[in-house]
Amino acid sequence: MTIDLPYRITTPLGYRRYLCSGLYIPSVTTILSATESDKSKATLKNWQERNPGGLEAAAARGTAIHLCCEQHLRGLPADCPPDYAAFWNGMSQYLDWFDVLHWSERPLRPDWTHLRSDDKVVSYVWSLEHQFAGCPDLVGEIGGVRVIADFKTSNAPYRTSFPKSGDRGGYGGWRKFTKTAQQLAAYRLALAERTGYRPEVGLIIVTTEETTQAIFIDSDQMDMHEARFIKRCQQFHALEEVNIETENLGQQELHQQEQSV
Repeated sequence: MTIDLPYRITTPLGYRRYLCSGLYIPSVTTILSATESDKSKATLKNWQERNPGGLEAAAARGTAIHLCCEQHLRGLPADCPPDYAAFWNGMSQYLDWFDVLHWSERPLRPDWTHLRSDDKVVSYVWSLEHQFAGCPDLVGEIGGVRVIADFKTSNAPYRTSFPKSGDRGGYGGWRKFTKTAQQLAAYRLALAERTGYRPEVGLIIVTTEETTQAIFIDSDQMDMHEARFIKRCQQFHALEEVNIETENLGQQELHQQEQSV
């Protein structure tokens, strides 16, 4: 009997995985979150404690703005909920920079249809070499330059340089930028492995209630962020092996206890 497996799952630990070539491979965002520094994890935990429900609200806001971007790119009216209108204002001008679209949440090119699940519900790119997967927001071209882009909403602007000591807001903006840059670099690497198409630059379009930023990341910087992501990927898989060994030992001890009863 053939059992149809879901193309995307979330494990009990909260890890998102995609079904790729018969294997469940962790998502890019799962790897980045799991390998954050202790300081970053503590900062996020403190923020969540001070802002109960804030993470869920941010996720809902991000989903709404992503949908608006997708509708706009397809030439449809962006039906933005009033609560998020301030975050949507200013986004479309940067989306209009693209004169060629290859991917918008899913492949738009006929030769990339293999990047969609058989049920057409999920689209993603993946690397078998480094064992990760994920879904880019946008891949296209601006004036002949190949660009891979990501959309973000934020309570404060991103920043591309490390802040001065004591600048907590600046540190948060820098941390979000570096994490997103590594996310883009990972998608670029996986896309090239699956299709041979390698974007030259990255673009982060991040919006707050007051402003919208378009941050370009050149090829050299993308290469640097790619190397850093690969190291985090290796770190994640090493930790995963330890977790599996620990789980197996726990099951073995339980089995021995059951036999001794």
